[in-house]
Amino acid sequence: MDFRQFLIAEAKSAAMTDVNKTLGKLPKKHRALFKGYKYIFEPNNSLKGDSDHIGFIDEEKKTIRVCAPWYYSREMTLLHEIAHIIWKHILDKKQRKEWKRIVKNTKNKQDQNIEELFCMAYGATYAKHSPVTHTKKAWSRFIKHL
Repeated sequence: MDFRQFLIAEAKSAAMTDVNKTLGKLPKKHRALFKGYKYIFEPNNSLKGDSDHIGFIDEEKKTIRVCAPWYYSREMTLLHEIAHIIWKHILDKKQRKEWKRIVKNTKNKQDQNIEELFCMAYGATYAKHSPVTHTKKAWSRFIKHL
């Protein structure tokens, strides 16, 4: 193995250590959804070939792509993408209705759809460096009880 390959292998190993630490913060039933997933980290402010997004999850290929935006940590971005799967596979109709009610009663929130707000709140709940905009006590309480 040449030095370049060694450095690439070391970087991938460190990234997976970070991913495992992040996944370790999540409830067991949430972590179980990501068994066998591959994580791809990109170096730019947006995804290569997709300047409108900072993360993308492909359930069919079991991959999550995350870039390095200047305004969110990679951990926050990764958790946001994970939250889309949580929204799809964990939340039932009753929980989604409750989430909608909680969001409706929240002041000072961004104008995003209900799922995007959930994903931002999920990331903010578990990320080490949470964006203040999405850190709300009622939101975190809801997410921690899923």
